[in-house]
Amino acid sequence: MAGTGRNFAIAAAMLLVTVGAVLVLPSAGWACAVAAALAVAGVVAFRGNAWRSASLLVAAVALSLALLDAFAGLLTPTAHGQGLVRFTDPKWWPPPHPVLGFGPAPGSRVEAVATFDGKPVFRQTYTFDKDGGRLSKPGPPGSDFYLFVGDSFMFGQGLHDEETLAAQFARLTGNTVRVVNFGVPGNAPNHVVRAFEAGLLDRYVGEPVKAVIIWVIPAQLARTTGDGEWLASSPRYELRDGTLVHTGSFESYRWSHPLEGLKYWLGHYFAFIDAIGQQQRQQLQADLFVAMMAKLKDYAQEKFKAPLVVLYSWPDEKTLKAYGAGAGVGNTGQEMLVQTMARVRKLGVEMLRVDDLTDGRPTKDILIPHDGHPTAFQNGLVAEELKKRLRPN
Repeated sequence: MAGTGRNFAIAAAMLLVTVGAVLVLPSAGWACAVAAALAVAGVVAFRGNAWRSASLLVAAVALSLALLDAFAGLLTPTAHGQGLVRFTDPKWWPPPHPVLGFGPAPGSRVEAVATFDGKPVFRQTYTFDKDGGRLSKPGPPGSDFYLFVGDSFMFGQGLHDEETLAAQFARLTGNTVRVVNFGVPGNAPNHVVRAFEAGLLDRYVGEPVKAVIIWVIPAQLARTTGDGEWLASSPRYELRDGTLVHTGSFESYRWSHPLEGLKYWLGHYFAFIDAIGQQQRQQLQADLFVAMMAKLKDYAQEKFKAPLVVLYSWPDEKTLKAYGAGAGVGNTGQEMLVQTMARVRKLGVEMLRVDDLTDGRPTKDILIPHDGHPTAFQNGLVAEELKKRLRPN
């Protein structure tokens, strides 16, 4: 009995050290390596063959997980912007939203700062109007109305309020139109579909809305299935017999489907688990994305009798022809990205290829250094092209 008590005490101490390693060390792989080392020590420290055999088994499993994670990490591309640090005041921003999961508070201001290796990248103040949209100069009452939606590209992350795409578009018209910028960092098409579906944009029904404009990027594909910790409370959709169906939030779905939730949680800690079924997941993401674009086209027509305009910073057939099959792959296959954009084009929406406006220009002119978001200059190029298409006179 004394030996059993001693074994339990040693096991408890090892468990506490392992938990500490998970909290302190930079990856689950390192934590598994610590657990493996402790388990090997347990083979010597424990009394009784059963305890020693169990400790040896734990060591083997932990070491296997550490090696698998290390191997998967070698195959995973280095994330863009490593060394970039962003923070905001208020700290927890955007705040929770009862329908969309998160979103700017109406009438608020946010101080945003980014540094790279300790050096400043940008320091901006984001200002929001009474509806929670990024502030732009108001146009004349009753004038034509343009609704800008999307993620941080449309929002204008790292830019002054007057440098966003929506604000520059309005300025090019001599501020003779009204614009609202509902871009939100981290958003996915899920959020825009849900905003329409839940009636959050009905306040503009009856207004002379001339276009609903969305800016899409490949990173939004993964967001359609909630692949991001910040998306837990965001709206989740699935396809049922080709129909897009809202099922609640990603968080509620994972609690009601424990195996799915466990795989998602483990995938955050182990790259090799996240890679399981990746091809099927990417195909699902593409299908969801296209279905969401189709739904947005329908909503824009039904509610406002306006076209959906899709701006895209995304590999397509031109990219493939110019740079070859290896261009712009990221974490999603090049062929699938190209096919996805071709499917969106077949929906009959108005499309604007942003690369047509930026090809050949120095990267520092079109992307915020180390951050990767569009500069005010790039937004100006897109705004000029939008004006030519939407307000030619």
